[in-house]
Amino acid sequence: MPSEPLPDWVLQQRRRVGKRIRDLREERMLSQERLGELAGLDRKTIYRIELAQYGTSIDHLTLIARALGVKIVALFN
Repeated sequence: MPSEPLPDWVLQQRRRVGKRIRDLREERMLSQERLGELAGLDRKTIYRIELAQYGTSIDHLTLIARALGVKIVALFN
């Protein structure tokens, strides 16, 4: 974990990814709880990722992308 605050551009990217996950989830009419179940993650983890409250791992993003039926790159578009 960096000792310095993260640059704003990193936080902006985190927010974009979180918004994209939320948009894809809502398009599929999934609750955070259901997406968490499909991805094997806790609902709170989905909530935190969508709100960009914390950085997440590539593993979590891979699980979420699979649960949403998209390639991981779609989370960054």
